[in-house]
Amino acid sequence: MRILIIEDEVQAAWNLQQTIMTVKPDVTIVGVIDSISVLQEWFTQNEGPDLIFSDIQLGDGIVFDAFKKMTLGCPIIFCTAYDEYLLQAFKVNSIDYLLKPIDEIEVKKSFEKLSSLQKSLSTIEQHSFLNKAILEMLERKTKYKTNFLIPHRDKLIPVEASQIVYFKVDDIYSEICLLDGKTYRHTFTLDYLDTVLNPLQFHRVNRQYLVSFDAISEIEHHDDRKLLIHIKVPCREKIIVSKAKASEFLTWMQKR
Repeated sequence: MRILIIEDEVQAAWNLQQTIMTVKPDVTIVGVIDSISVLQEWFTQNEGPDLIFSDIQLGDGIVFDAFKKMTLGCPIIFCTAYDEYLLQAFKVNSIDYLLKPIDEIEVKKSFEKLSSLQKSLSTIEQHSFLNKAILEMLERKTKYKTNFLIPHRDKLIPVEASQIVYFKVDDIYSEICLLDGKTYRHTFTLDYLDTVLNPLQFHRVNRQYLVSFDAISEIEHHDDRKLLIHIKVPCREKIIVSKAKASEFLTWMQKR
């Protein structure tokens, strides 16, 4: 079996390669791709692999966008640091997904799942299944909200998601803050916002705040291994990431 790895973190790619070879020593790793541009070039110059292990977010784009332009004739096992949102888009239809850090047990289960699928479906059915799964992922990915209508006095204010710095939600004063410094009241819950906003763009940093990546100017180490987020507009209070959430937040910052 010829396997292609798509992963832009050197250590993660090396760990995945070693894990695959431990679980399946008879396979051949035909390449390790670290960008969308290299991926597209590789497929024009090489015979397609039998299986792909792929990260979702690379430094120069999302692999879904590249896969949409290709005619894939092999299964894909997605590898990601995210345990929600993106996974919800393809959990049912994909061949499999693995959560980082990836271990041998999970990789072994993925190979077993692949083997079971290959036995139950013909080659044509497998390819049809895979293409349908990828298309559904792409469709769902594009359904995140890109704008909101915010009631303000006797008007409705259209607000683009790209202009939002943060959503704050609490029992006293819930507000939305924009890059121009304006703030408006809102009635959304964080649970609702979690489901409609692109998780690559917005992150729930604590029980009150959901913050946009583009609005973060810097991150400061705070008391007791907490993090203090500095944003590009004035904020009436400090936005703190708890010690328990700090690692998850930094992973999101690096891999969004």
